[in-house]
Amino acid sequence: MKMFIYFSLLLLLLLASGYVVHLNNTPVELVLTPEFNGEYYRIPPIPLGLLVVGALFLGFLFGYLIAWLTSFKR
Repeated sequence: MKMFIYFSLLLLLLLASGYVVHLNNTPVELVLTPEFNGEYYRIPPIPLGLLVVGALFLGFLFGYLIAWLTSFKR
């Protein structure tokens, strides 16, 4: 039963993330640096929703890794 609940929550999270990406599909360019010798360094245009969901999952991953690494200190 516990695995079914985890699978359902994962499926719900993936569906909600897909819906956010679908609603925010306008491409944006992220400028990484200020002008350097007349050149701007930027990422290729990607949908805004994908950028937001990617940042969310990257934050989850960093938080999990920090919690995992601090558990070794104890």
